[in-house]
Amino acid sequence: MDEMEIVERHKLLLEKIADADMVLIGIGEEFNEDFGDIVRFPHLMSALEEVDINQMLEWTVPFLEHRFLMEHNDGRLVEAYQNLYGMIKEKDYFVITTCIDENIKKAAFDRERLVEPCGNYEMFQCGDKCCSDLYPSKEFSDLVKQAILDKVGLDSLEIPKCPGCGKPLTYNNILCEQNYIEDGYQKQWEKYTKWLQRTLNKKLCILELGVELNLPNIIRWPFEKVAFYNQKASFFRINASLYQMTEELSDKGISIGMNAVEYLREFGHS
Repeated sequence: MDEMEIVERHKLLLEKIADADMVLIGIGEEFNEDFGDIVRFPHLMSALEEVDINQMLEWTVPFLEHRFLMEHNDGRLVEAYQNLYGMIKEKDYFVITTCIDENIKKAAFDRERLVEPCGNYEMFQCGDKCCSDLYPSKEFSDLVKQAILDKVGLDSLEIPKCPGCGKPLTYNNILCEQNYIEDGYQKQWEKYTKWLQRTLNKKLCILELGVELNLPNIIRWPFEKVAFYNQKASFFRINASLYQMTEELSDKGISIGMNAVEYLREFGHS
């Protein structure tokens, strides 16, 4: 897809957003944090070198990644999110994302209009799923930061334990695999489903951004269904490789064959 064609489709997207009563946004795999910018944080790199030397400290890596996510407030992903917010901030919108890194919260999106069904790093859960209780993770993250800054060594830390069974706590996201506790996002999911119910007879602009096929039942397939049943819907699928539309949506779907992050960085500010 050449740039001229992308420019024309971007103009159409802006027109559809401006005309829409409601805007539904899905954020997918192209927005996943790759932690490449961690090299810009010497204190975190030093901590990772400590792990390389002492493999017994391997358990600290997710907590070091969390520190990076808390401290890294710029970069390509944040720029893309800020541009996206600028495009839809005046609209009645809702965002669903499969990303767990919380980078979207570094832009000005209303958190009441955001649902993260794959979880995030904000809360801990029992790694053994002995109960459904969730615990804030910030206090331990602050201890990790202090251990690094005070140069006392990561081995001064003790892995946080579940108050119920004493097993290690882990972050409440899909990296827990079969033990993932889904209670953390359910309140926002209920808001999302109620919001969706209001879209049926409204002019709805759907933006599917960087969504691939790892978890198609969360965004890709449901969005196609919403677009199919809403006669006033317009559907934009932006993806570097999986941008093709189904035949059923050929009359209302627009494909843009470009990485969604780079698309927003290049065109989202215009």
